[in-house]
Amino acid sequence: MNARAAGGTHRPACGLAVILASGILIGHFLPLDLFFWLAAASLFIVLFLFWPSPWPVYLSLFCLGAALIHVAHPPAMDPLYDWRQQLKAVLYRYLDSREAGTMAAIVLGDRTAIPKEINMIFRHTGTGHILVIAGLHMATMAALVLFILKLARIPQPWQGMLAVFLIFSYAVLTGGSVPVMRAAIMTSVLLASLGLGLQADALNSLSLAAFILLLMKADDLFDISFQLSFAAVFAIILLYGPVEKFLSFCPKWLACAAAVSTAAWIGITPFQIWHFGTIAPVALAANLFVVPLLELTVMLGLGLLSAGLCLPPLAWCMAGCLKVVLNGMIITAFWFSQLPYGYIQLRGA
Repeated sequence: MNARAAGGTHRPACGLAVILASGILIGHFLPLDLFFWLAAASLFIVLFLFWPSPWPVYLSLFCLGAALIHVAHPPAMDPLYDWRQQLKAVLYRYLDSREAGTMAAIVLGDRTAIPKEINMIFRHTGTGHILVIAGLHMATMAALVLFILKLARIPQPWQGMLAVFLIFSYAVLTGGSVPVMRAAIMTSVLLASLGLGLQADALNSLSLAAFILLLMKADDLFDISFQLSFAAVFAIILLYGPVEKFLSFCPKWLACAAAVSTAAWIGITPFQIWHFGTIAPVALAANLFVVPLLELTVMLGLGLLSAGLCLPPLAWCMAGCLKVVLNGMIITAFWFSQLPYGYIQLRGA
């Protein structure tokens, strides 16, 4: 939350996330076993009893992070697999196989049936993030849920609680990947702050999401999806304001959209080069056109899933609109993918 202290904005989650991540890094590279780090963490907790200062707590958290990287995780259970299959069946009932496979990735987080050529189009234009459920999807979901709850005249205090419950239910339904859970936690913090009449701090919320996810699974720190997801949002939080101010000569809507696209591109490009040896300059322009179409695609996709389960006549109407918007988005991305030097392979195949 955004609390003002004498030195400025207080962001406790930022420090905790950095300490935990530092411990995970050290624990990963130092050849010390789990028992050593747990003993060290316990020692610092005992020290805190005699020296009530934040430092023993920080050092204990650091050692805990170093210990967590050595904890093995059993294969994750998927209790909602059958439900997800039913929703996929709705998509395949009203859309052709290529459209249904793409929409399954966009609204259900199932990337197994994305046509290879469509996947490559979005990858080469730096818009592959639309095939991963993340912040934009959750923001759209939250807006739809709040709109419906207001229409149903649900009392204000209950709206935020129900919205948070539905958002996390949707996150679990879609598989609970790192970008999904990061977006769900950040969205929930924002909804909770609005319900309490407080102002949420984006950087603190992002750090809280990282802290919770790393506590749950420390080796996510080395996951490409984790790195790209948090790098993109961190860069948007940090750079959006300066870039938007630099583009103040443009119309407001264009400056805002370009600032988001540019900041996210700056954030993820170092990781794309490191992991894949690629860079996609065309993403700066492509996202300006693809992202607005994605918002419509997500809304229509969620509407199709809901209508397909209980209102088949309405589902056919939703499917018709979805086909137009989805194929328009793919055609737009394809056009950008044909631009020279839009996608550059720096190394590898």
